[in-house]
Amino acid sequence: MPDDLLGRWSRHWLYPLGALLLACKLFFAASLDLYSDEIFYWLESTRPALAYSDLPFMSALLAGIGPYFWGNSALAVRLPFFLIGSALPFIVYWLAKPFVGRQGGREAAMLCLCLPLAGSMGLLAVPDAPMLAIGLLALGFFLRAQATDSLSSWVITGGLVALGFCTHYRFALFPAGVALFIAIHPPARKLLRDPKALFAAAIGLLGLIPVITFNFHHDMASAAFYFAERHPWQFDPAGLLHVPTQALLSTTPLYALLLFTGYKLSRANTAAPRLFFCVAACHLVTFAALAPWTDPTSTTIHWPLAGYLPLLVFAPSSLRSSFSALARINAAVRTVVIFGLAGTLLALVGVGSQSLSAMLQPWLGTQLLSSKMAGWPAFVDTTSDWAQIHFSSPPLIVTDNYYGAAQFAFGKPDYPSPIFTLDSDKARRDGRAQQLALWQMDSAALVLEQGAQALFITEDSTLNVDQKRAVVAHACQLGRDIAYLGHSDLLNGAKRYAYYSLTIGKGVLKCAQPARTWIDAPEEDEVIGDSLEVAGWAFAEGVGVASLEAIIEGVNSDRLVLPMPAEQRELRSDVAVIEGAERDPFFPQIGFRQLLDVGRLPPGRYTLQLRATNSAGEASLSLARQFVREAP
Repeated sequence: MPDDLLGRWSRHWLYPLGALLLACKLFFAASLDLYSDEIFYWLESTRPALAYSDLPFMSALLAGIGPYFWGNSALAVRLPFFLIGSALPFIVYWLAKPFVGRQGGREAAMLCLCLPLAGSMGLLAVPDAPMLAIGLLALGFFLRAQATDSLSSWVITGGLVALGFCTHYRFALFPAGVALFIAIHPPARKLLRDPKALFAAAIGLLGLIPVITFNFHHDMASAAFYFAERHPWQFDPAGLLHVPTQALLSTTPLYALLLFTGYKLSRANTAAPRLFFCVAACHLVTFAALAPWTDPTSTTIHWPLAGYLPLLVFAPSSLRSSFSALARINAAVRTVVIFGLAGTLLALVGVGSQSLSAMLQPWLGTQLLSSKMAGWPAFVDTTSDWAQIHFSSPPLIVTDNYYGAAQFAFGKPDYPSPIFTLDSDKARRDGRAQQLALWQMDSAALVLEQGAQALFITEDSTLNVDQKRAVVAHACQLGRDIAYLGHSDLLNGAKRYAYYSLTIGKGVLKCAQPARTWIDAPEEDEVIGDSLEVAGWAFAEGVGVASLEAIIEGVNSDRLVLPMPAEQRELRSDVAVIEGAERDPFFPQIGFRQLLDVGRLPPGRYTLQLRATNSAGEASLSLARQFVREAP
C-alpha cells in the first residue's frame, strides 16, 4: 500500500509542528502569572521537606530549581516542568520505537502533539508533567528489563518507580497496571520469582517513604484528604458526563481512535500491547468509575491523560487496520490530526488568554476572561504601596486566601515581616490547611502576634456576600482597631481588593461589615416611564449605612449615578431574619424608597445596581436588576 498521510506528515511536519507548539507554550509560560497550585509549589520549595500535606516533594523540588538559579519569575518556576512536558512526544517515540519501528515512533509522537492535554503539557508547573514522563520511562525500562533481564535495566526501573511515587498519589496506577499485566499475562508471572525484578520492586517501594513518613507524623492528614475528605462519596449524576467530557477534551476523533486501540490491545497476546492495555485500563476505568462519586473538578479534566499516552504507541496501526482503502485512511488521518492540533492550540490559547487580559477586555469584557493567572505582580506592588503609606514600619501581611499570601511572598521575597492567611475553606479543599498550620502561617499562629500591626487584604472579586462577611468577622475575632483603608481595582475591575489596618489582639467593640443591599422595586424587566421607583433595604452590621446610590447602566454603555439620601429611612422589621441586620445601629430603620427622575434616559434596557457605603467608608454593590425604559 502507498504511503499514507500520517506517515508523510510525521516525517515532514513533526518537528515544525512541535516547534510551533513549543514556541506557543514558551510565550505563554513566560507571560502568564502563577496560579494557586503553582505558587504553592514554589512556597513549598522555600521550605524543603520530603513530603507536604498535598504532595510528596517532587513538584516543590522542580518549582524551586529555576528561582534558585534565575530569581523569582513565572518562567523560572515553570522551566523544569516546561522541559519535561515538552519532552513527552520524544518519550512516546522512545517507548514506541522497539515495537513499531522508527517510523511508527514518529507517528505516535505526532499523535501525542494532537492530544490537547499532552500537547500543552509543560505550559504550567503541575505534577502531571514529571509523573507522566517518569511513568512512561518506567514502562519502557520495565519492558527492556523483562526482555534482557539486565540488572541495570531493573535498577533503573525501580529507581523510576521510586521517583514516580514521589510525584503524586496517582502514580500508583502505573504499578497497578503492571500488577494487572503480571496477573493476566502468564509469561510475566515468572517475574514474581525473579530476584532482579523483586530487587527493582524493593527499590520502587522506597519512593513511598516520604508520604508514609508524613502521614505517620501528622495523623494521616494527607491520605485522609485524598481518599476521604476531598470527595463527597455520594452519587452525583453529573459524574456520568465524565466520558463525554473526556471525548471533547481529547477531541472526539482521537478519543474514539484511542478507545478502539485499547480494545485491540486487550485481544493481543504479546507483552508490550498487553502491558499498555493494562496501564491504560487502570487509569481510564478507575476514573470513569469513580467520577460520579468523587471531586468532579479533578477527575474530569487531566487525570485520565496517563491512560491515553501508552495507547498512542499502537494507535497508528489501529487507525490503518480500521480501513481497507487508502483514501479512507487518509480521510481519517486528516480528521484526527487536524482536530487534534486545533484542540491543542485551543488549549494553549484558552489558558494563555489570561496573559492578554488587557488586550482582550475591550472585546470580551471582564466576565469571560479568568484572572487566576493575571494581575498578581500588580497586586504585590499595590499591597506593598498600601503597607508603606499607612504604616510606619512594615506590617504583618494577612490575606483571606492562601495563594494571595504566597503571591506576595513570591513578589517580595525580602519582605521583613511575617505573612499569614485566614484561608480555611479553599486551603482545606486543596489539602493545604494542615501545611499552612505547620508553617505557622494560619490564624492560630497569627493570634500569637499580640499587639502587632497588620495589613489585612480581602480579594473581593472572588467572594460572595456571605463569604466576605465571614472573613471580615474572622479578622474581627483576631484583632482590635480594625479600620477600612480603601480598595484597589486591577485589570479593569476583574480583580478587586479591599485593604484594612488591624491590630492583633482582643478588644474590638464593633466589627465594621460591608453593607448588604436588596432591591424590591423595580421588579425584574419592569417597564417604566419618566420615573423609576427604587425600594428595598440596606444595612451594614456594626456601623450602619452612610450613603446609598443608584447606578444605572444601559444604552450606549452610559452610566448614571443618582444619590439616594440614607437619612430617608423606612421601617423594615421583617429583615431581622437575615443574619446581622439587627446589629445595624439604625435597625429597624433600614428600608428605603425613592422616586428617581429618569426622563432623560433614552428608550431601552437598563441595569440597576445599588452602591451602599458603610460608615467606615467601604462600598459594596447589590445584585443587578433589569428594567426597560419605554418610548414616550
